[in-house]
Amino acid sequence: MTSKVVERLSRRLLRDVGPLADRFLAELAATRAYDGAAVPDGVLLADARRSLELILRRVGGLPLPEHIAGASAEIGAARAEAGVPLDTLLQAVRLDARVVWQELRLHADPCDLDSLVAGAPQVWEAVEHHSMGIMAAYQQRVLEMAQERQDERARWFARLLECDGRHPDIRRQVATVLGLDEGAAFAVVAFPPGPLPRSVREQLDVLGIRRHTQDRPAGSIAVLQLPARSNSAAEGWFRGVRCAVSPVVDGLAEVPRAVRLAELSVYALPPDASGPRATRDLWPAIAAGALGEFRADLVRDALGGLADLPARDIARLLETVERYLSTGSVAETARQLYCHRNTILNRLRQFTAATGRDIMTSTDATVITLALHARAYE
Repeated sequence: MTSKVVERLSRRLLRDVGPLADRFLAELAATRAYDGAAVPDGVLLADARRSLELILRRVGGLPLPEHIAGASAEIGAARAEAGVPLDTLLQAVRLDARVVWQELRLHADPCDLDSLVAGAPQVWEAVEHHSMGIMAAYQQRVLEMAQERQDERARWFARLLECDGRHPDIRRQVATVLGLDEGAAFAVVAFPPGPLPRSVREQLDVLGIRRHTQDRPAGSIAVLQLPARSNSAAEGWFRGVRCAVSPVVDGLAEVPRAVRLAELSVYALPPDASGPRATRDLWPAIAAGALGEFRADLVRDALGGLADLPARDIARLLETVERYLSTGSVAETARQLYCHRNTILNRLRQFTAATGRDIMTSTDATVITLALHARAYE
């Protein structure tokens, strides 16, 4: 139900919104809410006039000219671009309501006061409509600006990778856009496909680690700027997260190489890996993976002789060989497999007889290690 008194008074105020706008700006200045905001006084005045006219027209049931109808969205987006906090903006909108209501009361005759109070919901509804329009546009623009910033960061990081870190002008611009120090120490962490866990982001925020994250064809990466004189290894920040961590490199010029190495490393992660692994622990698997189409040739050359044995014997021999390669000790292998030492020696001799490779020699041990990792890719 509309109030004719409220409509009549609103239309009267519309004849000149200048005094209302001046009063609004005076009260806004008194709150100091916009102190330091990058919004010129002329813009504040123009937007105040449009906001007040919009509210009064809605209260008065009058049509909205085009330049007024879009005021809520335009103001919301503009304040987002100016960096005005949303709470500060909504505080100013609430001030619109107070100014309008006070002016309505000042212009009302004593006999109209009861009707004016009864029509108060019309005023609050108009202000709320304006407020919701501002807030929706503000939030949408914040999302758009965040995406624009991320897109710009991604574009410059791609340029760093394309020039392989060799172009000094690109390195300087990347440092500026990403907020990193060009000459700092960095580590690159590569993750399998999927989003970076929120807990990891929060931990890095707490530690104050500057970083750049980016989706890549095979997953995602995080370029971490390591704190000066830090003694903690980067993999310690990713406990429980399946990922591969590159060696530390000096300067943005070395980051593209670290990215390539981290991405090779993530392919080499053991299937049962439930936490971070450093490249230094993955070199055999990385080397095996780098063989590409020749992995099958290596497996056939090094392990092909096992094919004539029963499947059960093959599994037992490979388990023994893998344990021996990881421990370098017959006695420790026997302990882990709950076997006698002579049983282990017999299995290793059987493996040598089948493959022609003696894992107790360094050369054959290297070949077999690579072959076992290459076999895991199949």
